[in-house]
Amino acid sequence: MQTRRSQTTEWILGIVGVLAAGVGAWMYYVPTDWFLGGLVEGWYFGMFIAAGLLLTAAFGFFARMAYVEDQDYSARVVVPTVLALAALGFAITFAVILII
Repeated sequence: MQTRRSQTTEWILGIVGVLAAGVGAWMYYVPTDWFLGGLVEGWYFGMFIAAGLLLTAAFGFFARMAYVEDQDYSARVVVPTVLALAALGFAITFAVILII
């Protein structure tokens, strides 16, 4: 069955995920005497978790649509799947660190 392919969702989720990771990395280096310095300690972990989940969704959507188009486990399907699993592992790791 043919589907109409639109990568808008994947691009939006991917870009927002990368921006969230960037903000999390920036928050890691924010000085504690900044006016939001009290929030800094937990925010970068939260931003890393959000980035991992958003990138998992983006790569997962891309892998699913590539599988629908190719009907086989090609490199276009396997690579985004591995990246989605890596991003999910990244999010889970930072969630466990935040809980501990």
